[in-house]
Amino acid sequence: MPFFHFSGKKRFGKSLFFLFFFVPLATLKEKESMNFERIIIGILFLLTTIRGEAATTDDHFELLPDSSNFVTASVMIASPGKETFFALGHCALRLQCPSEDLDYCYSFSTELQPGPLFNLYLLLGRMKAGYEALPTDEYLKPFEEQGRGVKEYILDLTTHEEQELWRKMDNLMVDGITKKFDFQYTNCTSSLYHVIESVMEREKIDYPRVGLLAHDARYALEEIYVGVPWLEFLAFTMLAKHGGDGQWPIAALLNPKLWQELLPQTDIVGLDGSHRPVLAEEPIQLLPLLTDYKPVPLTPNRFFGFLLFAAIVLTLFEWLFRWHLPAGIYDVVLAVLYTLFSLYLFYASCFQVFGVVWNPFFIIFNPLYLIIWLWGRRKAWFPRAWAAYSFVIVAFMVFLPCFTRHMEWPHELLLATLLVRSIYHSLQKPSLTK
Repeated sequence: MPFFHFSGKKRFGKSLFFLFFFVPLATLKEKESMNFERIIIGILFLLTTIRGEAATTDDHFELLPDSSNFVTASVMIASPGKETFFALGHCALRLQCPSEDLDYCYSFSTELQPGPLFNLYLLLGRMKAGYEALPTDEYLKPFEEQGRGVKEYILDLTTHEEQELWRKMDNLMVDGITKKFDFQYTNCTSSLYHVIESVMEREKIDYPRVGLLAHDARYALEEIYVGVPWLEFLAFTMLAKHGGDGQWPIAALLNPKLWQELLPQTDIVGLDGSHRPVLAEEPIQLLPLLTDYKPVPLTPNRFFGFLLFAAIVLTLFEWLFRWHLPAGIYDVVLAVLYTLFSLYLFYASCFQVFGVVWNPFFIIFNPLYLIIWLWGRRKAWFPRAWAAYSFVIVAFMVFLPCFTRHMEWPHELLLATLLVRSIYHSLQKPSLTK
């Protein structure tokens, strides 16, 4: 469960004081659940603020008369990491109170670290996540060791918005690991985006419709996962229902890379029409980028292209030289893998692992391929069944790029592989396929 990390009794006392300085703003229901010490601390803070007193532990820090620098809120964006989970980078929220010597990063973290068990939980839709708070120097340490760059984007929020943001982050941290994590809709970036949006008071953050936000959903998915082709393949397969959609809402597209491009161009717009930049100053490079992780050489295009090439070669050898065994083994492996993936797609949709129920890939990704191959090999209708299945494959291969307005090469290569074997079976007599 996420928890605060404190170093020393002095830090603990100051952190406890700051954790509850928002109490005077709480509702009556919240007050009833608070103990006496919290209420006293809140009253003391309120009196201190009204009287303009600025207790400080840093001789170089001066509290401004309007207390606008009492709390500083920043978005921390890290460059991509080696693990697939960190292939898009990572976002966290930094909250500082220099007068109380407080400096913490709130990170939306999963209950498991990247690894085999992590991947299994994520694919089964059982991954949970929640916020944890770490002193900033401790938060940055792993990124420094991995050579990953980290930039800080200081937000120009009002004092009350910053205070509400800190209060909300503390409450989310106390809630623990309770949020479902699905990588696409609920992740470190989207979660933080919603939290910041929720504390805006009589104003909103107006993101410009540039880059990915100006294009359709399929183009956006391609750009989000550029350099991570297997994630793009999986994301589009699971979210194919939205492949023909127009512009997606920003929360569905936001990722660390996109956010750091948008923030310098974004304004805060008040209900009175006033504008101000969302950033208080230029981004700060806290850690330099020392390691640039390259994508794996075996991309989906190459993998499925190899499968298609193998299918063509084995089919020719089976047709010309009657070498049935190699092609038969290939058919078994292809049918089993294809069926397992089809069953997973059905499971993921039923349990909304990635937030989607219906998927057009059900038309082609289903156990029918394995059923025809196993059950119909000795039936008289076996060739006709393969002919019908070949027609369905061709129709879907034509439909897919028309639906997404984009050439889906990995899926087209996979479907072409199935088509080669299906056409061959449709031309054979049942006795030849025993």
